[in-house]
Amino acid sequence: MFTGLVATIGAWKRASALRRGSRAMVQTSLGLHEPLVLGESIAVDGVCLTVDRILDDGFEADVSAESLARTTLGQLKSGARVHLERAVP
Repeated sequence: MFTGLVATIGAWKRASALRRGSRAMVQTSLGLHEPLVLGESIAVDGVCLTVDRILDDGFEADVSAESLARTTLGQLKSGARVHLERAVP
């Protein structure tokens, strides 16, 4: 569950094609104060994504083809600013 309050702004860095969707990389400082956790849910522009890989400057998550088709994530270009929100504990 999410509160709807944006925690920070991140950057959509890429979405690499996979067999059934894409692998997205989001650059963010979100994990600086409280580390990101594998499996954590993060809303990216309102779309719930699961952290699959933690990077020094952000995270990666798989995005289904359906999510790309039905949300604004499918139209994002590399470097686009996105709203990020962590799930309520």
